[in-house]
Amino acid sequence: MSVLHLDLRDRPPPEPMERILQALPILPDGWRLVALTPMRPLPLLPMLEADGYAWRVLDLEQGGAMVTICRGQEAHLLDRADGR
Repeated sequence: MSVLHLDLRDRPPPEPMERILQALPILPDGWRLVALTPMRPLPLLPMLEADGYAWRVLDLEQGGAMVTICRGQEAHLLDRADGR
């Protein structure tokens, strides 16, 4: 399974959200986007749903969050939310 990784933990808001939104239109079919963000990206989540994406957020022990995103019809790709 192919994954596009973005480590955005060192980026100030709203750059993590903007970078994720820029990457999604070019995400190939069958791929997942896994983004590490400095915090839980609450404003992003309703935008993803409105655009037909499925997502899962995992809070990280060291702080921040890991967001896994795929197209809605490919929601089964979220079964591996660990980013592998």
